[in-house]
Parts: sequence; structure tokens; C-alpha cells
Amino acid sequence: MTIETKKNTVKSGMLWSFMIQGGTQIINFVVTIILARLLLPEQFGLLGMIAVFIAISRGLLDGGLASSLIRTKDPNNEDYSTVFFVNLGSSIVLYVILFFVAPYISMFYKHEILISLVRVLGLLLIVNAFTLVQSTKLNKSLQFKTQFKLQIPSLIISASLSIWMAYNGYGVWSLVAKDLAYAAIATVQLWWYAKWTPSFLFNKEKFIYHLNFGYKLSITAIINTIFENLYYIVIGKYFSAVQLGYFTRARSLEQLPSGFFYNAFNRVFYPLLANLGGNDAQLKNTYSKLMQIVVFVVTPILVYLGIIATPFFRWLLTDKWLPAVPYFQLLLISGIFYPVHQYNLNICNLKGRSDMVLKLSLLHNVLLFLGAFTAIWFGIFGLLYSLIIINIFITGVNSYYSGKLIGFGLSKQLIDLMPIFVLNAIVGVTVYTMQIIWFIKMSDKWNLLINLLLFFLLYGSLAFLFQMRALNNILKQILK
Repeated sequence: MTIETKKNTVKSGMLWSFMIQGGTQIINFVVTIILARLLLPEQFGLLGMIAVFIAISRGLLDGGLASSLIRTKDPNNEDYSTVFFVNLGSSIVLYVILFFVAPYISMFYKHEILISLVRVLGLLLIVNAFTLVQSTKLNKSLQFKTQFKLQIPSLIISASLSIWMAYNGYGVWSLVAKDLAYAAIATVQLWWYAKWTPSFLFNKEKFIYHLNFGYKLSITAIINTIFENLYYIVIGKYFSAVQLGYFTRARSLEQLPSGFFYNAFNRVFYPLLANLGGNDAQLKNTYSKLMQIVVFVVTPILVYLGIIATPFFRWLLTDKWLPAVPYFQLLLISGIFYPVHQYNLNICNLKGRSDMVLKLSLLHNVLLFLGAFTAIWFGIFGLLYSLIIINIFITGVNSYYSGKLIGFGLSKQLIDLMPIFVLNAIVGVTVYTMQIIWFIKMSDKWNLLINLLLFFLLYGSLAFLFQMRALNNILKQILK
């Protein structure tokens, strides 16, 4: 592949990747608003209780084999077929385990309906096992246009079904139906578009090769899943389904902006940068620009949302969700550091240091465990403050150790990112003060609009005035 062809591939991939992320985020956001208006916080809380068990099973199902396939140069049909049948067999075993564990999950949370919810939603494992290889092939070949054509229709149809069910009184089952319908429709389309069907092949050596790389990532993903969902478990067990519903909704909204930009960029650049593992200078230069651009774009969105959180929730989700506002505002602080945290872990993966990813994740998770069971005595806000402190600390640790692999350590990352954080603090304090003095008595709609215009005009003007490198990088890419 020539340099010019690579550039064209990246441009096309980036465009369609953003369209996938943008389309799915917009649809999910609209659907979330509609469902939040139709359903009760408790019903979202019930789904939040079992999310960790489904997520752990998904982590076991993948086994890190998809990442190994992407990382492998020129995998053949034996590679793909071996991984396919391993995943399919694993999914059946995991579903059987979930089926029989469901009553104990119900007893733990003291909600009998969880038995049925776990057993029905667990079918996702088997459905998803049929798509992992096909999806990996499309990602590896940067066929994001094809993914757009299959993901958006699947999401629209499943969302429409979910809204109809919620409107007609199906409650929490409307949320379950949305996930299952999306998976089923996407599976059919993936088999059609991927143009690949498994051969009845199983190569033990291929399996061991992919497992040797993937099992560390899989263990890391499972441990991360348990501890990332630890707060859902603790809140669901020691507080109430209603409070867990507030936390779930606040967390999902907080993750939208950072998740959108990180995933859109990573979907394109990770497969390409996997081929540059030995070129530290190029990796450093690319990650420096990526971090600056993503943080420059994501941070002001999160700061703005924190300022207008109360009118935002009241206008979009109605008054019944207002207790979630302080949860949302605190989680936004943690969300600012999410892209930096993830990009540093990616550096380890690209350098083949899955062992370092595992060690860093273990440290993170030990801190989350200690924080959760220490802070629980201070109520749900104690849990939230502990989550913020731990996430900021572990981002610094990740930056220090991961960055050293390519000569892009913590100090150099801080030099790149600190001006962006300082600028956001200045603009945030200014706009928040003006809101309290002048805008607080306005209607929610006008409050949101005026603060939006004021915040981003001030942010863009100051960034341009001080010639920030992140803005210059964005403008250069737009001009190109």
C-alpha cells in the first residue's frame, strides 16, 4: 500500500468512523431521552444490576482473540475459523452458566425479576458469538462505510421497538428488547456484508498463538469490567434500584462525548498504528496530536454540561431525573481524563506489552476496591468522590509507565495538555459566574442556548488568541 493510498484510506476511514459514532450516539441519545421520559429510574436500575454479569461474560467470550486477529499481519482462513468456533463454543458454555447462576444474582439484590432478565439478556452472548470474527474483518480492512450501512438501520429498528414497548407498558423489558433486537438484526447484516463464512477448520497452533496474546487482554478486560461495574454492584446492593437508576443515567450521559471521540479515532488509527509498533518517533508524534485534539474537543463539552446540568436534565428528562444532576456533575470530572487513560493503555498494546496493561489495570482495580468499601460509609457521594480521585491518580500512573515505552512520559503529556485544562477552567468559571448573575432566571431552553454560544465563543476565541497547538492541528486537518 503506497503512502498516498494509506492517506486516502485513513481519510475515508475517519469520515465513516465519525459517521458511525455520530449516528449511533445521536440515535442512542434521542432514544435515551424518550425512554427516560417513559420509564422510571428504578427500571434503569434493574438493568444496571445485571450489566456487570453480562459484561463479564462478554469479556470471557472474546478472550482477547479479536485484538490478536487485528494485530496479526495477514491472518488466513484458519485463523478466522479457529477463533470463530472457539467463540461459539464459549458462548454456549457461558450462557448455561449464566442460566443457572441467575437465581443467586436475584437473591443477592433481592429482586426476583432479575432471574428472567439475566436468562433472556444472556442470549446476547450466543448471538454476538456469530459476529465477532465478521466485525473484526471489517475493522481490520477499515470497511467503516459497510459498518455504517448495517449499524444504523439495526439501531433504528431496535430503538423503535424499544420505544413502542415502553409506551405500551412493558417497562424494563423494553430495554432488554432493544439490546437483543439490535444484536439479532446486526448479526444477519454482518454475515451478508462481510462475505465470509467459517470453514470447518480448527488449528491448535493458531489457537495457542492468538490465546497467548489475547488471554492477558481478556483477563485485564474481565478484571476491569468487574471493578468498573463495582460501583453499580455496591449501589444496587447497599442503596436502592432508584439511586442506581440515577447513577446509571448520569454515567451513560457523561460517557457520551468522551466515548464518541475516543472510539471514532481509535477505530481507524489502532489497526493502522499496529503496523508501526517499532517506530517510536511516529507513534509518539501521532499520539501527541491525537491526545491534544481529543482533549481539546471533549473537555469543553464536559465542562459546559457541568455548568448547565440542572436545566439540561429538567428540559430533556423531566423533573423526575433531577436527583441525578449532582451525580452527573461529579462524574464529568472523571470523564475528562478518560481519553488520556485509554490512549496510554493503547500504547502498551501496540508495543506488545499486554503484561503492563494487566499490571496497570490490577493497580487501578485494587484502588477502586479499596475506595468503594472505604467510601461507602460516607454515602453515595463518598463513592463518587473516591471514583474521581482514583481515576485521576491512575491516569497519571498510566501516563508515566506507558509513555516511557515511546518517550512520551507524564511530564511531556502534561506539557501538551495542561494549557487545555487551564483554558477550560478559566472559561468554565467565567461562564458559570455569568450564569448565576444573569441567566439563572431564564427558561431552561434559553439558558442552554445562551450558555452554549457564550461558552464556545469564548473558548474558541481564547484558544485562537493564544495559538494553542491542538487548535492549530485541527485547523490544519480541516484545511487539508
